[in-house]
Amino acid sequence: MKQVIKLLIEMGPIVVFFYANSYYADENGLGGIIPATKIFMVAMAISMIFSKILLKKITIMLWISAGLVAIFGGLTIYFDNEIFIKIKPTILYTLFSLTLLGGYAFGKPFIKNLMEAGFPPMAEIAWMKMSRNWGLFFIGCALLNEYVWRNYSNEDWISAKIWVFMPLSFVFAMAQMPLVMKHQIDEED
Repeated sequence: MKQVIKLLIEMGPIVVFFYANSYYADENGLGGIIPATKIFMVAMAISMIFSKILLKKITIMLWISAGLVAIFGGLTIYFDNEIFIKIKPTILYTLFSLTLLGGYAFGKPFIKNLMEAGFPPMAEIAWMKMSRNWGLFFIGCALLNEYVWRNYSNEDWISAKIWVFMPLSFVFAMAQMPLVMKHQIDEED
């Protein structure tokens, strides 16, 4: 149940952004990003509040994401230019990738600090491999975000956040399960 709540807290603001954009877009599908960004910023704040209340903490990933939403959402609204909110995922994915791959390069699986509570005890090699794998995955997501926002409509870019990036993340996470199972440490009672 805790994982479902965590998923809703993390993905809820993106879903809200998607629907707000659809609501405010004109008949050509344009013009919804600016008001949707305002709503997205509020949804991120609400998400953090719910995380604190329901999970008793706000994860580092949520803090970073909310900080980037505040900065790039603010720039989007101030300059009335959607490019800032479109590059936010690229920057977020790049930061995650650099952190994970940097940790991997120096033998420090930072992903363990972020995800250990949600996994069974595992050998250190598993955390190293997951750091590498997720680091490479986030590079791919950053590149894909850049490709989509530069080559497709606003509506397509926003739809990709829901219908491409979320399923890709889920499928990639499931693809890591054999690694987890292989390196799981049985706890002796």
